[in-house]
Amino acid sequence: MTVKQRTGLWILLAAVVGAFVVGWFIRSRRMSAMDHVPWAAPKVERDLTEIRSDTLRMLTIRDPLIWEERPSAVTGFEFEVVERFVRQLGVPLKVLEMTDRDSMYQWLQDGRGDLIAASYVPLRPERKWFATSLPLYTVNPMIARIRSGGKEGRTPAEADSVVVSDWSPFRNGPHGRGPVKGTVTARCTPDEALVDVLLGRSAACVVTDAVAMHEGVRMSALEFIPVKGGDREISFAMRTNAPELKATLDTWLAAPEETRFRSAMLDGYLGRLPKPGPLRQRTMPVAADSISPYDAEFRAHGATAGWEWELLAAMAWRESRFDSTAISSKGALGIMQFMPTTAVRYGLDTAMSVGDHIRAAGRYIARLDTVWMRAVPDRSQRLRFVLASYNAGVGHIIDAQRLAERLGLDPKRWEDNVERAVLLLAKPAFYMRPELKNGYCKGSQVFHYVRDIIGLYEHLVRSGKPVRKRAMGASPTRASGVMSRG
Repeated sequence: MTVKQRTGLWILLAAVVGAFVVGWFIRSRRMSAMDHVPWAAPKVERDLTEIRSDTLRMLTIRDPLIWEERPSAVTGFEFEVVERFVRQLGVPLKVLEMTDRDSMYQWLQDGRGDLIAASYVPLRPERKWFATSLPLYTVNPMIARIRSGGKEGRTPAEADSVVVSDWSPFRNGPHGRGPVKGTVTARCTPDEALVDVLLGRSAACVVTDAVAMHEGVRMSALEFIPVKGGDREISFAMRTNAPELKATLDTWLAAPEETRFRSAMLDGYLGRLPKPGPLRQRTMPVAADSISPYDAEFRAHGATAGWEWELLAAMAWRESRFDSTAISSKGALGIMQFMPTTAVRYGLDTAMSVGDHIRAAGRYIARLDTVWMRAVPDRSQRLRFVLASYNAGVGHIIDAQRLAERLGLDPKRWEDNVERAVLLLAKPAFYMRPELKNGYCKGSQVFHYVRDIIGLYEHLVRSGKPVRKRAMGASPTRASGVMSRG
C-alpha cells in the first residue's frame, strides 16, 4: 500500500469517527433535553389512598378503541377496562379528554390525572418518567390506504407519504425514527390520520392491526397492509410515585377471570379484517336468452322510472336473487325487498304479483329522482344518489352530502366524494355533528350497495344482452336495500 493510499484510508477513518462522534453528540443533547422536560417527575404525592377518597381521573383521547362518546353510551376498550377497575375499587371515574400529548404528561405529573389510557407505549426516555401497568394487548403496525377501484393499487413503498400520528404506538422516537421507515409524524390522533386518508388528504398512514380490524368493515374504501416493524404492548401509564395504584391495578389485570373477560371484550371490538386489494366486483349468472324469469315484467315497468329496464333487473338480483318469496330478517319482502311501511305506501302486500312489486320499485325510483333533480343536476351522478337513498333513506344521504361539503369534497359527485362521507356516518364524531339530522348510518352497506349495482349493470352490458347503449351513459348504479328500505 502506498503512502497516498494509507493517507486516504486514515482520512476516511477519521471522517467515519467524526460522523459517529457528531451523531452521538446530537443524540446525547436530544436525550438530555428529554430528561429536562417539565413533566419528567411527579409534582404531587397522590397514590391509591388519595384516589379512594376522591376520584380516579383517566387522561385519554377520542378514539374508537380507547374512548368514544355516543348518543346513548360511552364506549372504547380501554375505557371499559378502566371503568370495570374503578367499579371494583368502588370509586368514581372521571374521563378527561386531551388533545396534546405534552399536556397529558404534564397533567399526570401535576396530579390532575391519575392514569393515561391512550394506546400508550413508552418511548425510551419516558420509561424513566412513568410507571406502566401490565400489558392490555399487543399490536402490530399496518399501513392504511385507499383501495384501488379495480386494478392493483400501489405498494406502501410507492405512497407519496406515510403519516404516523403523534399518539400512535408506532410514533417516531426522539431520534426521529420509528419502527415503520419513511413516516412523517403528524399532530393528530390515529383516528384523525385514518380519516385524512379516507378523504384523500394524505396518501397513507400507520395504524395498529387492532384499529384495522375494528375499522376494516365500516371504512370500506380503505385497505390495510401489514408491514414489518415489531409488535408493541399497550399499557396504562401512571406516576412513578403511585406504587400502590400500580400494584393493585396489575394484580387485578393478572386475575384469570379478568384476563378472560378482557380477551372476550377485545374480541367484541375487533372484527374480521378484509383482504387487501381492489374493491370487490359482484357478478351475476346470465342465461343465454334472458337475464331473469321476470324479464317481461322488468321490460314492462322499467320505463316508468325513466331508466333502462336492466337496471331494475340488477337491483332485483342484488336484493333477492330474483326470489319473489324472500323475506329478510328485518321484514323486507318480495323480489324488490320492500320494507313493510314502504310497501303500504305503494299499495303492496304479499298477495300481489311480482309485476306489482317491480312497478312499485319503478315508481319509487322515479320519486327519488325528482327529489334529487335540483341538488344533483347531472343525470348519471343523480342515479347514484337515487340508489343510495333507496338503500339508506333520503335523510341519511342528505347528511352525507352536507358532510362531504363541510369536508371539502364535491357534494354533487358520488364516487370518491359523497360515498366517502357516507362511510363516516358510522362514526359518532361525525354523525353527532349538530348539522347532521338523521344520526347513525351503516355507511359501508350503502357504499357497497351503489358499487354493486353499478358492477351488476356493467356485467349485463358486457354479457351481450340487448341492453340499450344509452343505459351505460345513464349511469350504471347500484341499488337494492336502499329503495326497499326507504
